[in-house]
Amino acid sequence: MDLNRNLLLSQCLEALGLVLEYDLNDHPSHQHAVRVGESCALIAEKLGLPPERIQQIYYAGLIHDIGKISIDINILRQKRKLTADEFTHVKKHSVTGSRIAAALPELSDLSFWIRWHHEKWDGTGYPDGLAGVQIPVEVQIMSAVDCFDSLQTPRLDRDKITAAEAEEVIKQQRGTAFNPVIVDIISQMIADGEITPGKSSDKFIELKKKHLNRIYRQSTDNYWSGIGMTGMYPILRLFARVIDAKHEYTQGHSTRVSILSRYIAQKAGFSVDDIIKVEIAGLLHDAGKISIPHEVLDKKNIPDNTEWEIIRNHPVHSCNILSNIYLMSEIAQITKQHHERLDGSGYPAGEVEKGISILAQIIAVSDSFDAMTSERSYRKRRNIEAAYREIADGAGIIYNREFADILTSTPPYYINALFDMHIG
Repeated sequence: MDLNRNLLLSQCLEALGLVLEYDLNDHPSHQHAVRVGESCALIAEKLGLPPERIQQIYYAGLIHDIGKISIDINILRQKRKLTADEFTHVKKHSVTGSRIAAALPELSDLSFWIRWHHEKWDGTGYPDGLAGVQIPVEVQIMSAVDCFDSLQTPRLDRDKITAAEAEEVIKQQRGTAFNPVIVDIISQMIADGEITPGKSSDKFIELKKKHLNRIYRQSTDNYWSGIGMTGMYPILRLFARVIDAKHEYTQGHSTRVSILSRYIAQKAGFSVDDIIKVEIAGLLHDAGKISIPHEVLDKKNIPDNTEWEIIRNHPVHSCNILSNIYLMSEIAQITKQHHERLDGSGYPAGEVEKGISILAQIIAVSDSFDAMTSERSYRKRRNIEAAYREIADGAGIIYNREFADILTSTPPYYINALFDMHIG
């Protein structure tokens, strides 16, 4: 049971790392967070760090940049060098990330490492200006690996460089930005084939079996008790926050869809297990939207046919991302079908009623309602009454009649209060 719990945590963090870093122009190789986590674990083992620390540095590598969800999306999308004010804003991500990690019980120890992953050996880094041995060895590893891999990863404001060029950069900063010993170890491991720039390695697969899929200590409370999705809820909520942060107009969308889907399922008399499934599926239904370029999803005019095809493929990407997580296969299929419609007019497969998961039919109602009542780049939001009318008109044709009726018979003030109590 503990092993399964740890595997679930690991796979959730791996998928979260992918969501944080996903870029359509470099898919599927653009997995900076995953590569950082793997390389950090390999170097930590080489240095003889205890198994628990090897496991922790892998997790920290996966989510080291999670604080970037707080950065104004317009800054992240700049195709030029950032201004001094913009860079000051970007630098806050390490502190924000540490606060997020500190709020998750099993990851709280990693919060310091995430806070300090931009500190430099000579004391010129941020946010606390640590130097030398003040910087934990795990952070010394992560900062060098992060720089090395980032240089090989395309960014909007610069082209990527080769692995050899990136290695030369960190060598030039040996003793200034990075601990010389760590730089030398990275170079030696590359030369020995123990680290393969830009790729996973057989050695990491061995390390993962040996150190990562294990429990090294028990939680001090019942927070992670059991193997069900409820134990992972804080990380899944974080997933939703990351997904929604990719586009300005989607802020809070996944959380609202999750809350509304749970409400409808409860009113319809579903089992506790199904209520949890639809709540989780609501949180993660739009994971695939990270695959849609900003210029398409944030377009001020109505998307053209080619752009609509890109948008309509996002449920497939949601399914693919979630299918890699232990216990998530059913959730993945629900997310894949949340834009299917009873009459076959939906996407991506044009399924008709009998072929659509009943829980996906709940998500379809919740998602449509929140989309209608939210601002979009190409249209204004509608009020709740107008959204109710449209959903009522589609009841029994494109939407499940029972679920549509549950929603449209709920007073608007109740919906507003429901969201306010759960989101604030």
